[in-house]
Amino acid sequence: MKNQKLLKNDLLTINQRSRKVIDINQIIMLRGYANYTCFYLKNGKQRLTAHTLKYYENELDGRGFLRVHRGFIVNQNCILKHDTASSQLFLMEGHEVEVSRRRRGITRGL
Repeated sequence: MKNQKLLKNDLLTINQRSRKVIDINQIIMLRGYANYTCFYLKNGKQRLTAHTLKYYENELDGRGFLRVHRGFIVNQNCILKHDTASSQLFLMEGHEVEVSRRRRGITRGL
C-alpha cells in the first residue's frame, strides 16, 4: 500500500485508511507541525494529516508547489503578491508566509 502513488491526476490521497482525497487545485498551502501537515484550502477549511511536509513535497513535485520555508509549501497559483523587501508571500484567504533566506532564489520572478 505504501508503494502506491498518492497522486492521481489532480487528486491527492491524504488518508489511506478512510480514502480521503483533496483536489490539488484547491490547496493554498501546506504547513508542517513536527510529524503532521495541515492543508489550507480555498474554501477556508483545514485538513490535518499524520505525514511530514517532506512526504507531501515529494508527492507534489512538479505540480506547481514550492517549498519556501522549512515549515511551508505553497501553491504558486495562489500567490497574490511577493514583497521582496520583507521576503513575504501574500496568498489567497489572507495567508502570509515568510520565505527563508536559503530559498529566496526560487521565488525570484514571482
